[in-house]
Amino acid sequence: MDLTALSSENTASLIGQLHNIAKKENCVHNIIDQRIRLFLKYCLVCGMQESLRDFPGGLSLIEGELAELGWKFFNLMHHNQQVFSPYYAEILKNIIPQAQAQETEVESV
Repeated sequence: MDLTALSSENTASLIGQLHNIAKKENCVHNIIDQRIRLFLKYCLVCGMQESLRDFPGGLSLIEGELAELGWKFFNLMHHNQQVFSPYYAEILKNIIPQAQAQETEVESV
């Protein structure tokens, strides 16, 4: 491949763009962040196999790392559910009737 070297102006511009991507208010940063979070959510909802088949666009360069992170996240959440679900069920049982009672009060007003 016969690639020409970037001019100093283009190099400075590229470096500036890369620095800007790291900022949270950058639109590219936000899109990448949103797609990663959506992928992890999809891993939990649909399972890893389905998530890997429908991999988010624009993230193919980090697909291996993101898939590994997804598996770890999925396994951690599964373990958490298996171990702590009885405790969560008891907490939710106490919270949900209170929330339903409050909704009933609001509807009757």
